[in-house]
Amino acid sequence: MKRYNTQAIVLKSIKYKDSDKIFTLLTKDYGKVSAIARGVRKINSRRSGNLDTLNLISISFYEDSHDMRSIEEVKTIKSFRNLKKDLEKSTKAYYIVELIHKSVEENEKVEDIFNLALQSLKTLDENKYSGGLIINFFELNLMKILGYQLTLNKCRKCERVLDNSWKKYFFNVDNGSFECEDCTKYGIEVSKGAAIEFLNVFNGKLTKESQEVDKEIDKILKIYISRKLESKFKSLEIGSMI
Repeated sequence: MKRYNTQAIVLKSIKYKDSDKIFTLLTKDYGKVSAIARGVRKINSRRSGNLDTLNLISISFYEDSHDMRSIEEVKTIKSFRNLKKDLEKSTKAYYIVELIHKSVEENEKVEDIFNLALQSLKTLDENKYSGGLIINFFELNLMKILGYQLTLNKCRKCERVLDNSWKKYFFNVDNGSFECEDCTKYGIEVSKGAAIEFLNVFNGKLTKESQEVDKEIDKILKIYISRKLESKFKSLEIGSMI
């Protein structure tokens, strides 16, 4: 019987039998794993609150001879109370965990994605930047980690450096790149502010841009990600109603 100790972010849970739940966790050391918490649905369970979705936890679990993982001990490190009290921000946080759940395979070590998710949730919780900007930062960096090569600092075709001298800016959602007005055929036109901010976010420079620019970037990224991952996201549908 193997035992493991690590930190994890709780991604989701499903009911199992009469009093148990199976949790999907993004762990720092072992990637995305599923583990059962026995008796956690009982009224007197002391572990249930620690295993709330989005929580950052310290966890101990073991794996039996049938590869079934069972949670032994769990302790909350951070519950992100501020963002959970804000409907709009909590919806964005749920989008983060849904995106991870749909893009990361089980048992694949992804410490860089764990660190990115944790950084994004902490920034959302601290309320330093707009929720949309933080989500865009997460999306761009997640796609980069997953191996999608975005070209945001120059025209993908002629390699002209992206700067203020461009007359028009176009983003090609099929290959994740900017194209200048001379080269584009199928690109979506974006404003100068959105193009420059796109590049800033990609380089980790978060600024407080206008809501119009945030929405412009957000719309393009959602189209790009949906095409690449071939998936729709329930949290986005909920978010559109807020």
